[in-house]
Amino acid sequence: MEIQWPLILFTFFNCLAGGIFLMQGILTLSGKGKAMQLASCISAIVALAIGGLSVFFHLQHPLRMLNGFGHITSGITIELIFVIVFAIAVVLYFLMMRRSEEGVAPKWCAVLAIVVSLALPFATGDSYLMSAIPVWDTMLLPLYYVVATVMLGGLAAMIIAGVTKADDAVKLSATVAFIGAVVCAIVSIIYAAAISGMGSHYTEMQYYFDPTLPDVAMRQSEQITGAILAGEHAVAFWLGNVAIGCAVPAVLAALVMTGKIPAEKALAVAVVALVCAVIGTIVWRVLLYEVAVNALIQFQWAL
Repeated sequence: MEIQWPLILFTFFNCLAGGIFLMQGILTLSGKGKAMQLASCISAIVALAIGGLSVFFHLQHPLRMLNGFGHITSGITIELIFVIVFAIAVVLYFLMMRRSEEGVAPKWCAVLAIVVSLALPFATGDSYLMSAIPVWDTMLLPLYYVVATVMLGGLAAMIIAGVTKADDAVKLSATVAFIGAVVCAIVSIIYAAAISGMGSHYTEMQYYFDPTLPDVAMRQSEQITGAILAGEHAVAFWLGNVAIGCAVPAVLAALVMTGKIPAEKALAVAVVALVCAVIGTIVWRVLLYEVAVNALIQFQWAL
């Protein structure tokens, strides 16, 4: 198995789409963000479409698509179901917004937006839980996707609010982004620590020889699972994911949240924060693949 960039992009854009629509639902419930409703709906659908396109680059062949979606209980089919439900919810929100005399979607639409926006990343992460890959086979994976969705949604909403001049939505969006970034850092550190303790979940093969590397000894399973916190991937994790991906967005969001950066000047700050968050979430996804790949090459899951 190698790093599957189409799947990394699929999960990322699912989280981004869910985050944008989630934040719009929160704003609608709070009586804010009227001016950015249309932009939020369009942005969510565009992100969802890009994520869906990424899946087709992964499947590549029409027969693989038919086989993948041919089983109702398969992970990819469940993802498809939640993607369709999410898209329907966005369209429904838009229609109810246009129908409303006040130009604002009703509260029940906002609640629906929040529910489907949290369900989408959770279902996406849940579909990757498999005993064959221990580092993925934990509820920390869908939990991470959910908290990353909150962070990305808050930051994206700050940008949309800045573009549409919805100044009333900036502070609340920054607050949600700050909370999401802090929790995302905590969850990713806990997840990395959990992975470090998964060495016992692998069993070493009694006999092993790699003809391409005859003079290189096998690594212990703990060297692979512990590589994120304090091994070869530590710099990428602590700098790329925690510092750049979570700490920087949290600090920038806090400055807007506390009013030290006024709402009308928050657009540039939000762009920088979102770029950093994107870097962090991509780095973490790559690390999950790196550990999974290295472990599968040299070890077998201890059933």
